[in-house]
Amino acid sequence: MKNNYHESVMVKEVIKSLHINKSSQIIDATLGTGGHSQAIINLGGKVLGIERDPKILAIAKDRLKETGKFVLENFTNIDKIAKENNFSKVTGILLDLGVSNIHLKEDNRGFSFSDSSQALDMRLNPNSQGVKASDLLNVLDKTQLTNLFAKIVNFANAKKIAERIVNVRPITTVGELNLCLEDLPHKRSLNPATLPMLALRIAVNSELENLEEVLPKAFNLLENGGRLLVITFHSGEERIVKDFFKGKGEVVLPSQEEIFNNQKSRSAKLYILEKKL
Repeated sequence: MKNNYHESVMVKEVIKSLHINKSSQIIDATLGTGGHSQAIINLGGKVLGIERDPKILAIAKDRLKETGKFVLENFTNIDKIAKENNFSKVTGILLDLGVSNIHLKEDNRGFSFSDSSQALDMRLNPNSQGVKASDLLNVLDKTQLTNLFAKIVNFANAKKIAERIVNVRPITTVGELNLCLEDLPHKRSLNPATLPMLALRIAVNSELENLEEVLPKAFNLLENGGRLLVITFHSGEERIVKDFFKGKGEVVLPSQEEIFNNQKSRSAKLYILEKKL
């Protein structure tokens, strides 16, 4: 992070793909702390930013001041938000999936496995979402828990995690969950809690369902020649994007220099689809 902002990935590639000029109207549907939007605005583009997390939106607004329109909303309502803000036909839409480094390093909602004392919340917007991560862990049955984790973790491990959770719950803190994730087979480069915690966060925030819902709405908002950009970070997101793109468009990977400077970018992939009528 720099200047207390999340360091956005693949900013140069995003800017190059969007062909920004002073007539550009861009929807940054995952505003975050405003890294991509800042670069777009600096080149003269007009931005409508959508952010689900009120805490992160406040940071973006402070950073970007009054240089765009910024809305606290779920991007699944992108069509309604665009209409209300006169962004009905746009030149580009960006979806940078995943969560901010601020969530992982500075928040207290249990997004990271590193602070065992934190409560397992994981809601991006606690004001509009009722179900916390701990609620899912303590209410779902073994089969439901297995299916939850199997979206990201292999089935054998998902089943093992579910069995451990059912045997020891209630689980309310990161540390209590971590005890259920010890000794699981995992890539040497990853903490054993990385993928299970990711699966839980995805479930709490309906991330995959929301992505499936937003893609057709976003594409419909593009003018002819407009571009839909999606930055993915794991196979669950990739599967949905590839299915929607149907073999069209292109995929761009981060540079080796960026991967060296920002480890979060190593799993990023930028998918680009141009609308051609």
